[in-house]
Amino acid sequence: MTGKSSSLRRPARPLHPPFTHFPIAGYVFAAAFDLASAVGSGHQWAAGLWHSGTFVIVGGLVICLVTMGTGFWDLVRFPPRSPGAFRTMAVHVALMGLVFMMGAGDLAWRLRDYTRPGAPAGIVVLSLALATLACGGGWFGGKLVFGFGVGVAAQMSRDRDAAGQECAAGSGAGPGDSPG
Repeated sequence: MTGKSSSLRRPARPLHPPFTHFPIAGYVFAAAFDLASAVGSGHQWAAGLWHSGTFVIVGGLVICLVTMGTGFWDLVRFPPRSPGAFRTMAVHVALMGLVFMMGAGDLAWRLRDYTRPGAPAGIVVLSLALATLACGGGWFGGKLVFGFGVGVAAQMSRDRDAAGQECAAGSGAGPGDSPG
């Protein structure tokens, strides 16, 4: 150890990524439930799927609020450094904001027509659009992390530097070597 207190601190990690899967999965499952409900219209189970899709949308929207809050916090902590990363971030934020607003409209429409025996055709189309847009927004978010290294590049660089310093100090093992 070098004796620096900074080496004892845990590295900053993004808060946003662990929450991102739940809203996207919610929109995809709601679309699947609505589509199955529309296809099985007239069957008793169609109403159950329609109502299940509504509950999934509610859960997705609630977790989406947490996801957006942590995403904003990470944006402040890990701003994109390159123009390409900034443009990708802008598209990601715009798409996911649109998805949230459309999801809120979807929920309002669902609650108005909740007593129907199955998903109306308009809701099915809206749900499929939401699922597609949510997956597209998630793809742009993944591109920020895996393509541009937003939120992880600085940590990877510090890890490489630390491994290089250990090698220079005579540990005998390189960054990719395993002991023994």
